[in-house]
Amino acid sequence: MFIDRGNVNIKEISLISFGEVVVQFHFLRATKSAASLAALAVALAGPAAISGYAQEAPASQQPAAGQQAAGQQKAGQPNWKDRAEYDLYNQIAHETDLKKRLDLLDQWTQKYPKTEFEALRSQVYVATLGPLSQQDPNDYRQKAIDTSKKALQEKPNDFQALYWLAIDIPAAGGASPSPDQISDAQTAGNGLLQQADATFEASKKPASTSQADWDKAKNDVIALAHYALAWAANAKKDYPTAQKEFEAYLKANPNNANVSYQLGQILVAEQKPDLYPQALWSFARAASYDGPQAIAPDKKPAVLAYFQKVYKQYHGSDEGADQLLAQAKTSALPPPDFKIVSAQDLANQQAQQLTQKLQSDPALALWYSIKQNLTGDQGDSFFTNSVKDAEIPGGANGVKTFTGTVTSVDPPDHPTKVVVAVLDPTKPDATLVFSNPIPADAAKVGQQVQFSGVGDSFNKDPYMLTFKDPEIPGVKAAHPATHHKVMKSRPRR
Repeated sequence: MFIDRGNVNIKEISLISFGEVVVQFHFLRATKSAASLAALAVALAGPAAISGYAQEAPASQQPAAGQQAAGQQKAGQPNWKDRAEYDLYNQIAHETDLKKRLDLLDQWTQKYPKTEFEALRSQVYVATLGPLSQQDPNDYRQKAIDTSKKALQEKPNDFQALYWLAIDIPAAGGASPSPDQISDAQTAGNGLLQQADATFEASKKPASTSQADWDKAKNDVIALAHYALAWAANAKKDYPTAQKEFEAYLKANPNNANVSYQLGQILVAEQKPDLYPQALWSFARAASYDGPQAIAPDKKPAVLAYFQKVYKQYHGSDEGADQLLAQAKTSALPPPDFKIVSAQDLANQQAQQLTQKLQSDPALALWYSIKQNLTGDQGDSFFTNSVKDAEIPGGANGVKTFTGTVTSVDPPDHPTKVVVAVLDPTKPDATLVFSNPIPADAAKVGQQVQFSGVGDSFNKDPYMLTFKDPEIPGVKAAHPATHHKVMKSRPRR
């Protein structure tokens, strides 16, 4: 019986801050997948495969009441206690209704508490309770777990017992599992990985099973094993191991968008900034993937909103978010060289670039220094003492004019107000107010102008320094000469 861990029940999407990490898992409810059902049923050796005991002897050789089965009396072979035990098992082996089969198994246990076919009975219990634990978890999950653990005591490498444990233990343990549940999940995961190659070797593939289904069944088991190990590692807060196991899961089954989301949570939980881009990829994958095992349509908007929130938080803007969604839609895991520049990295780059510009441009350095002082805590005092009614730059630090890019003029034909951007050509930070209009071609939008003037007023946010009686080289002064105080030295930062 194949369990497809793809139908996702996300009850809540926790909004994780990169600063304060809260990891919340959303466990998967197993459902059948038709694609590899037959292949995995053979590998698990369900009742149809293990009923060979009942089918070996022809009907004429079946034991009479109180007699042993023909062909089962050889030395070292298990024997039926009587014909009634044999008939009861034969009925079990051919019963397809799981609940009816379980009732018959319980009858076998009650009537024959000791049997030489105890190992066989345990196998049939596991093969019956495993699927029932998915149909009705409240009534059968714990019974399936107990039965699988009992089968492993009798046969430590019992493949189907490991398989059902790997499914049922994480679901039963939830977010606060016991040490025993963690240990059982690790036993199941490691056991399945150790046996996967041997169980699905080519020589064991039935002729009726396609190679594609046989390979898929193996991949599904490998994915399940890694999921159990990831769950156990997360329960122990061993996030690096959980990361490794979830990545291995997605290599075996890249379609499960819920596991992509969980991997993102694990990467955040590790609290290593270099892993945050990978976490964003995982969240983008969960939000954008729309193939088999995608997150349910009614849950997707919450996942997308969460991705957009943390992406902007990390990168500092929405720029690149749509491209990342498109990339992640096609791949569960990012390429090895995948990176996203963080807001802090951007700030550091911008600061470095600004430092280089200021070092090479004394006028820009003076302008920046004036801005820093005006926008600081003592900005009003600095303006009153050093900027108000002062000729700026006035030769301070050897600077005679500033240079800015014109962003607007008013009115367009005979401007009396020109707004320019000095520090950043996209952000206006100086307003030149003329007493009389200047020629329209003296200051056109987009062109650079040099200017000096008298400090008149300023605004901290958004920053703007306004000049009265400004001068633009080559443009006739529009006001009578006046004496003003001069900014003689570079102001204090």
